[in-house]
Amino acid sequence: MKQRTISMAGCCVALALMSGVQAESTMNVAHMHLEHVSTSWPEAPGQVGFMTVALQEAEIAQTHVRLAEDHNGDLATLKQHVAHALHALDPDEQSSGPGLGFGVIEGADGAEKHTLYAAQSPGASDNIINNNLRVRNPLRNAESLAKLAVRAGNTALDARSVSAAQEPLDDMAWLINALVNGVDENGDGTIDATREEGGLVVAREELTAIRQVEGLD
Repeated sequence: MKQRTISMAGCCVALALMSGVQAESTMNVAHMHLEHVSTSWPEAPGQVGFMTVALQEAEIAQTHVRLAEDHNGDLATLKQHVAHALHALDPDEQSSGPGLGFGVIEGADGAEKHTLYAAQSPGASDNIINNNLRVRNPLRNAESLAKLAVRAGNTALDARSVSAAQEPLDDMAWLINALVNGVDENGDGTIDATREEGGLVVAREELTAIRQVEGLD
């Protein structure tokens, strides 16, 4: 009887240890998806995270839309830099350019999806579950604005004069700035982590807050 009692106690200890390992493993799945968002995705340039590459591509798009605006009346210069900005937004629109070949749109979409996957992972913390939309909504907004910027850029490329290209170029510049920095849609003096206002910078700030609570930063 004594031997059986000891054996059963040993089984209980083993089960408890296995349960702890399993809980740690499932929590690591949520953390793994957060890593995909911010620090590591194997198919991204340099194997950085989705959000990181989205911000890198957005910076390239910002640079070239500014160069397009400094066209000095030269339509060819304007279109060259619009095409470069398009390549950074979505390489499917322009196959070559100074971008990384990944695109803001794919980066924002991947970051949004993996933030959702983190929240849906078994054992995800309340921190991740309760705050994931504060990351995902700005990313959704950034992706939507990027698609509008692509549309404006293509309109500028189709223009036959600088004057005809100027308005869509201005729209493209505004949209690219908004997808990065967000926009104060309701005029209350702040840019919130919402689908209507947030951009990539807001999404990064919200993700950083989640990661710090999780002990990842």
